[in-house]
Amino acid sequence: MITLENLSKSFGSNHVLRDVSLHVPKGQSLVVIGGSGSGKSVLIKCILGLVTPDAGRVIIDRQDVTQTDRASLLHRFGMLFQAGALFDSLPVWQNVGFRLLRGPDSRKEVREIAIEKLRRVGLEADVADKIPAELSGGMQKRVGLARAIAADPEIIFFDEPTTGLDPIMAGVINDLVREITAEMGATTITITHDMSSVRAIADQVAMIHDGIVQWTGPIGTLDRSNDAYVAQFIAGRPEGPIATIR
Repeated sequence: MITLENLSKSFGSNHVLRDVSLHVPKGQSLVVIGGSGSGKSVLIKCILGLVTPDAGRVIIDRQDVTQTDRASLLHRFGMLFQAGALFDSLPVWQNVGFRLLRGPDSRKEVREIAIEKLRRVGLEADVADKIPAELSGGMQKRVGLARAIAADPEIIFFDEPTTGLDPIMAGVINDLVREITAEMGATTITITHDMSSVRAIADQVAMIHDGIVQWTGPIGTLDRSNDAYVAQFIAGRPEGPIATIR
């Protein structure tokens, strides 16, 4: 579903991505790990067409993103943002159905879809008319997840899905992400520092360090990768090849 071929991107003298190649089969979950500033977010922006790579290709379902109208591709994507990115002035149901409100469905139909998606992530219908500020952090994250799946996208990106959550709620979100994407048959890419999320969500793992794919492989081989960068990252050790002062 997603193929990156020799992707490179620099901002002035800052080489963010260096010859990155990755492959995500349809219906699979790739989790990208790596330290802050390693290029993970720019990778996502290149796939979405928000950033134009200096070299290489992004291919979505056999279509080269750089040669295709971006608007014709974006409807296939859903996105769960790290900080929620909910609209403070809109009620929850309009947040969830924001994309659908721009389409042919009536407001009544969009509201019904939004309530259905809210229920799928474990929220009651009465949440629909609340504003985001009235919700806890965990509930806001669920609303963001409901919005990400509102249009039944084929591809979903999760940017740090458990950031700011306590361990129990993080586990709930991880389970929801895995269950829902499996039900939908969606292809997913997750960016995270949380190793519990990696182990709960991933089919495949890729580690990016200094703009380079340092290691990639199935989740079952992560702990025996024999890669010094991977070993330091997953153990959270200050000693190793990854500089701790950035």
